[in-house]
Amino acid sequence: MTTITSSGKELSAMLVANPNLAIDRLVTLAEIVPGAVMRSRRTELSPGGKGVNVARVLRAHGVDVPLLGLLCEGDGALLAGLLADEGANLVAVATPGTVRQALVFREADAGRITVVNEPGDPVPAAAWTSYLDAAAVRLGANDLLTVSGSLPTGVPVEGYRQLVELAHARGAVIVVDAAPAPLATALPAHPDLVCPNLEEAEAALSGAPVDVLPIPDGADVRDRAEAAAQALVAAGAQRAAVTAGAAGTAFATAGTVSWIPAVPVEVVSPVGAGDSFVGGLALELLHHGPDAWRAAVVRGVATASASCETPLAGGVDPARAEELRGKIEALLDEVGAS
Repeated sequence: MTTITSSGKELSAMLVANPNLAIDRLVTLAEIVPGAVMRSRRTELSPGGKGVNVARVLRAHGVDVPLLGLLCEGDGALLAGLLADEGANLVAVATPGTVRQALVFREADAGRITVVNEPGDPVPAAAWTSYLDAAAVRLGANDLLTVSGSLPTGVPVEGYRQLVELAHARGAVIVVDAAPAPLATALPAHPDLVCPNLEEAEAALSGAPVDVLPIPDGADVRDRAEAAAQALVAAGAQRAAVTAGAAGTAFATAGTVSWIPAVPVEVVSPVGAGDSFVGGLALELLHHGPDAWRAAVVRGVATASASCETPLAGGVDPARAEELRGKIEALLDEVGAS
């Protein structure tokens, strides 16, 4: 793993865990008309998965980290090739089956993005054990582990709790950005930070099944996000950052909650913004140590906003992200001075 020297305490290295890899199939068409036959204008393939996007953000900033994923034996060579083409450092754990697809529909006329995620083929218990073993041999004291996305079909819902326990047993710091059910199960293991979006956070706390995650909006978004962040900490997370789209992010620790506003940007695609948040947050922790949590959240918000200005999930212009971070910090200074 890449060794990072921080200005405060040192984080020795980083590992990105994304067990449920995918191939993103981006279909551009004029518009989606339910019940009609439509013709696409073009179709593009790219490697997908939340951790893939996190690693993409880090590479854009010159930081190369291993990406630990389950790679299906049926057509995994295609995905591995796509990852290699963009310079990803894949650590593959073999599993039977075929790679799941994420269907991303871009309506050219309306500028609207619709995403349909496939669940993927079941993963046998032996493959998941091998995945945990692969993580164990790559984690040491003062390392940073990010865990992203849904769990593959067949993996127990406790899978991310197992990764939290494994990381802490080795003295590593762990950030979890997971689907509602595995997130809820991981909370009692006290992850260092959880960072779901608002809809995921509320679903994890309520236990309600979720098939559709709308973009949060409304006058009560900030109140809901702050309440959810506090509830996630009460349920076991050491810290929680609940992202609420263009409104901003609520950041809670035991007994405290603060609001990090976003700044307006021209949105090309919001897909992968939450993953870019994790990537920006990880960069700050790597360079300034594992105590720089609030600054890391600010950088995460700025990086997520910058990623919305690009069509590629996790595609970020570092200079633009830094510019937006300056604007957010200026807003926070104004609030502090008032």
